[in-house]
Amino acid sequence: MKVNHPLTIGSTEVFLIGHGYAPVITVRDGNGDVAYSGPTVFLPVDQTFASFGVVKAAFAEPAQIGLEGDFYPTFALGDGLPRSSFGDLVNPLLSLSVFTGEVNTGESIYVLDKSNTEQVVKADGKPFRLDMREGDSIDLPDGPGNVTFDGIERWNKIQISRTPGKLVALAGVVMALVGLLGSLFIRPRRVWVRVRRSDDGETLIDLGALDRSNGGDPERGELELAAIMESLKTTDKEKQ
Repeated sequence: MKVNHPLTIGSTEVFLIGHGYAPVITVRDGNGDVAYSGPTVFLPVDQTFASFGVVKAAFAEPAQIGLEGDFYPTFALGDGLPRSSFGDLVNPLLSLSVFTGEVNTGESIYVLDKSNTEQVVKADGKPFRLDMREGDSIDLPDGPGNVTFDGIERWNKIQISRTPGKLVALAGVVMALVGLLGSLFIRPRRVWVRVRRSDDGETLIDLGALDRSNGGDPERGELELAAIMESLKTTDKEKQ
């Protein structure tokens, strides 16, 4: 199953519409209890699959713990800034900022509400940041807990679709295209026939034709009018 190449099962199609990485993270609180554990979906932000994600350990004691940061499948520094140079897991790095306080679990799982939290800082007052390789386990300053980077899993976003009437819709589209091509390539003509009686009782027939396309052939129009006139004469003789 690939993007734009669905997996077909009978009349049902399974589309891959998104994929990425889900670092497996375990958060232990100040009491040593597991407050959060499992794969966490990080959303890709560019083609190298550098991803952003959030962890909310709402059951941590004595204070809730929130993590927010980036995952780099192939970590590298470009102009002094962290980035991912490749989309595969060549040199994975998980980099997270840490917050304690009230994390709002009612918000989106991809958004950390920091209005009622405080960022964890180092002894010098600078923001504390977790830069972790797979298997690392780091204690947070002042004992609010511990964070472990257990591993990496992949996530996939799929769409299951079944459209039983698509052949009918396809037939309608084909017929519409045929009609459109006909209107473009068939030269429309209009022919008028007017029958009237003259003052002396004779029947007079007036013929007229209009070629609505540009570059029409006048001689062909005259021949067509002559053929119509001959047909009218033949019909009149048969009636007599």
